[in-house]
Amino acid sequence: MTKENDYGIKNLRLEARVDFDCYSQHDSLYSGFTGRYLNFAIAGDLTGNLYYAYRQRLNKVQSFNNWFDATDYLYLGWRITDNLSWTFGKEVIAMGGIEYDLAPIDVYFHSEFWNQFNCYRFGTNFQYTTKDRKNTFTFQFTNSPYDNNVFFSNLYNYSLHWRAVYKHFGPVCSINMYEYRKGTYQNVIALGTTFNFGPVVGYFDFTNRANGGQKDFFFKDITVIGKIGYVFLKEKMHFYVKAGYDINDSQPYTTPYDEVYDVCILPGTDIKFYGGGLEFFPLKDSKDLRLHAFFAVHDASDSMVNEAPITYQGNLGLTWKLNFIKK
Repeated sequence: MTKENDYGIKNLRLEARVDFDCYSQHDSLYSGFTGRYLNFAIAGDLTGNLYYAYRQRLNKVQSFNNWFDATDYLYLGWRITDNLSWTFGKEVIAMGGIEYDLAPIDVYFHSEFWNQFNCYRFGTNFQYTTKDRKNTFTFQFTNSPYDNNVFFSNLYNYSLHWRAVYKHFGPVCSINMYEYRKGTYQNVIALGTTFNFGPVVGYFDFTNRANGGQKDFFFKDITVIGKIGYVFLKEKMHFYVKAGYDINDSQPYTTPYDEVYDVCILPGTDIKFYGGGLEFFPLKDSKDLRLHAFFAVHDASDSMVNEAPITYQGNLGLTWKLNFIKK
């Protein structure tokens, strides 16, 4: 592809992840190989001021009619000034938290909120980046993540998002209003930050969900996640431990569905997870090939919603990225 006809492509890649999973519940054991992700991604500049980005999950598409259901993002952006930009298309819901912020292919075991939240919707973003490039503020207006209808749901999302890059910390935080019934909103405060102190790396997330009419706004419907790791062998090896907790104690678990405040993490939810793992990058000066292994425990035994026995999961996997163009 020559310079004259490359369509401004800065990144063109295909990425895949294949896992061997083993689950244990009581005396039952389930195992097998699975293709977890197959993604196509492209990004670049149409002109000096117009840019685009697109990522498609090829393993998720069932037919051409629901192609957009497997589209993570597809947007066109306009750099209005050096600091201000606007995008329009299918966007990632602008919510804080590091686990949520990671690409799904890089998340091994996770919170129930991460698993249930529908994070890709059509809409628009306005972004402002400070002159030192360390802080980016985003105002977002999209369809609601709880719309559940393909067209004309009349439910919307309003989000204010902050991302920063500092020496030892990388905050990703937001205030969100997700409409789940007409005129009724789930209010979310999502606070997260990465941290790095030499070889010690990790992140911490806290998410508070509430309806404006409930008695106790804070700490009744929350997700908390923590991860800490150690990087060694010249950044080829990464060992980590991770734990999290989803709980919704804002209403009795017998509350009728059409009266609940949180339609994502239902009242009565009480789920814990914890575990640890390894990542290994065998290629020199590259992370395009990754081997991983982890062991995790998922404990929903105290939950009144979909109560299930404790699940033990062991996993081995391989991820590779084919970067056809990377500038």
